[in-house]
Amino acid sequence: MEGFYNSVRFIIKAGKQGQVRGICGSVAQLISTAPEYSTAIETALGGAMQNIAVENEESAKRCIRLLKERKAGRATFLPLTSIKGKKLQDPPVDEDGYIAVASELVEHDERYKELVSNLLGKVVIAEDIDCASYIAKKHGYRFKIVTLDGQVVNAGGSYTGGSTSKSTGILSRKNEISELEVKGGKLSENNTELKRSCEKLSQEVQKLAADLEGEREKLGNTDSELIRSEMEHKRVAELLAQLEDSDSKLQENTERFTRQIREAEEQADIAAAELAELDGEIERAEEERSKRRDENADAAEERVKLSEKLARLRIDRAELQKDEQICRTSIEQIEQNISEGEGGEEKLAADIDDYNAQIRQKELEIKEITERSAGSGDRIKSIGEQIEKAQREQAEININAEKLRTEQRNKINERETLAEEITRGSERGKSVENEFDDLAGKLWDEYGLTRSQAECSAEQPEDVKAAKSRLAELKGQIKKLGSVNLGAIEEYAEVSERYEFMNAQLEDVNKSKLELTELINSLTENMKSIFTENFEKIAVKFSSIFTELFGGGKASLSLTDPENVLECGIDINVAPPGKVVKNLLALSGGEIAFVAVCIYFAILTVRPSPFCLLDEIEAALDDVNVAKYAGYLHKFTDRTQFITITHRRGTMEEADVLYGVTMQEDGISKLLKMNMGDAKQISLG
Repeated sequence: MEGFYNSVRFIIKAGKQGQVRGICGSVAQLISTAPEYSTAIETALGGAMQNIAVENEESAKRCIRLLKERKAGRATFLPLTSIKGKKLQDPPVDEDGYIAVASELVEHDERYKELVSNLLGKVVIAEDIDCASYIAKKHGYRFKIVTLDGQVVNAGGSYTGGSTSKSTGILSRKNEISELEVKGGKLSENNTELKRSCEKLSQEVQKLAADLEGEREKLGNTDSELIRSEMEHKRVAELLAQLEDSDSKLQENTERFTRQIREAEEQADIAAAELAELDGEIERAEEERSKRRDENADAAEERVKLSEKLARLRIDRAELQKDEQICRTSIEQIEQNISEGEGGEEKLAADIDDYNAQIRQKELEIKEITERSAGSGDRIKSIGEQIEKAQREQAEININAEKLRTEQRNKINERETLAEEITRGSERGKSVENEFDDLAGKLWDEYGLTRSQAECSAEQPEDVKAAKSRLAELKGQIKKLGSVNLGAIEEYAEVSERYEFMNAQLEDVNKSKLELTELINSLTENMKSIFTENFEKIAVKFSSIFTELFGGGKASLSLTDPENVLECGIDINVAPPGKVVKNLLALSGGEIAFVAVCIYFAILTVRPSPFCLLDEIEAALDDVNVAKYAGYLHKFTDRTQFITITHRRGTMEEADVLYGVTMQEDGISKLLKMNMGDAKQISLG
C-alpha cells in the first residue's frame, strides 16, 4: 500500500479484518497494464487510481460512516451496482500516432468491466504530444488524449504536461520491482566475480608481504647475531681489564708485606742492642757497689758520701731497675713482636704463596683468555665478515623489497585499473542489458514473441526495404484488429481455480449454517419447553399467592401468543376483592406494587434463590400490606437469605437482625447492629 492515501489504506485494512464487508480493492489493485503504458494509464486515471471499488451502495455507505466515526479522512467509493460504463463513439483509429482507447490497454476481471470503462472508456492513448495535438484538433477536442510519456490534451483544448518522476507510479511499481530483481541478480553475480578477483589479488599481496616479512626476519636474526658477538667481545675485554687490575693489586700487597717484614726486623735489632747495653750498665753498677762496700770502713765521711752516693745509686738503681723493667717489658714486647713477626712472616709467606699461586692461576687464565682472545679475534673477524655479508644480503633484500613494493604498487594500480574497467564494463553491461530488455519488451509487445522464439523463426530478408514496408503494412492491420487479451487462458485458469475454491468455501459455510440452524432449532425447542413448564408453575403459584396476600380475589398469568412463547408478551390479569379491573393502570400504586410482589414471590417459590437483596420494594404499600409482605418473607427463609433495605416499621419488626448507619459527628459514619431476638427477650424480661 505504498503511495496510497491514509484513508484508502484504512478502508482496505478494515476490509481485510472484517470490520466492513463488500470491499473489492482500489482501482490500482484491480487493474494491470504493460510497462510501456503504465505512465499513460496512471496519468489518465490520476487520483481515481485510489478510488475504492465496493460491491454495492450499502458497502459504500458503511465505509463512509466508518471513516467519519474514526476520523480517518475521505475516500471515493465506486459501487459496482451503480457504476455504468462509458464508451468513446467513433475513436480515431486511422490517425497517425493513435494507439488505443485507454480501457483497451488495461487487464482486469470481467466483473470490473463497467468500472474500467467508466474511468478510461473516453480516454485515448497517443504516441507523443504532437500526435495527440493533431488528433485532438482534428476531432474538435471532444475527448481526452494522454501520451505515453504522460502529457495530456484535455477535452475542451487545455494542455497538461511536463516532466514525470520515474518509478513512482503505483502501476509501474510492480514491473519495476521485477526488473530490479533481475538486475539485482546480475549485479550480485558481477559483485561475486569482483570479490573473487579481489581475493586473488589480496592473496598475492599477502604472499608478497609474507616473503618480505621472512626476509626481514632473516635480517633481524643476522643483526641479533652481530649484537651477541659484540657483547661477547666487550665481556672478554672487561675480563682482561679485571685480571690486569687484580695483578696490580697483588703486587702492591706483596710489596706492602715485604716493607712490614723489613721494619719488624729493624725494630728487633734495635731492641736487642738496647738490651745488651742495659746488661752492661747493670754489671758495672754491681761492681761499683761491691767496691763501695769494701771501702765503707775507711771513713765516715766517705761512708756518708758513699751513703748519699749509695742512696743516689739506689735511686739510680731503682730508676735503672725501673728502666730495666721497662726494657725487659720492651724486650718481651719486642720478642713477642718478633715471635708474632715470625708467625706473621710465616702467615705472610703463606699468603704470598697463595697470592703467587693465584697469580700463576690468573696468569694461566690470562694466557687462556689471551689465547681465546686471539681466537675471538678470528671469530670477530669471521662475524664481521658475516655481518658484512648480512649487510650485503640486507641491501639485496632491501632492493628486492623495493622491487616487491614497486610490483605491489603496480599490482594495486592494475587492480584499480581492472576495477575501473570492471565498472565501465558493468555500466556498459547495464546499458546493453537495458537495450536488450527494451528490444525484448518491444519484441514481445509488438510481436508477441520471446527471444528464443524469435531466434528460431528469424530469417534474413532479401530486400530490407520491402520487408520494412511489409512490416508497416502488417502493423497497420494488427492495429485495426484491436487489442487481444493474451492472458485470457491464464486468467480463466486463475478465475476457475478461485471459483472452485470459493465454491468449496460456500459449501462449507452452507453446511455449517445448516448445522447451526439445527442446533438453534433444538435449543429453541428446549427453551420453549422449559419456559412453558416453569411459566405454568409460576402462573399457578401467582394465583394462590395473590389470593392469600390480597385476602381473596383472582389473578392469572397468560401468554399473548402461545405458539411463539419466546417472543410473545405476558398478560397479567388481576381482580382484587370487590373490584373488576380490565387494565392494571386502573389499580392504585400500592396495589400495582403488591401485584409485583406477588409475582416475585411466585418466582421464588418455583425457582428459589439462596440469596436476595430487596431494595425498598414495599415502599408504596400501606402498613397492613407491609405486615403481610414481611410475614410472607418468613416462608422462604429456610431456603433463602434476604437482605432488605427499608424504612418501613413493619418490615423492621419482622427482621431477625437490624443494621443501621448513623453519623453522630460530621464526616464519621458509625454502624449499629441489633439482634431482634435478644431485643424481644430484653423487652419481655
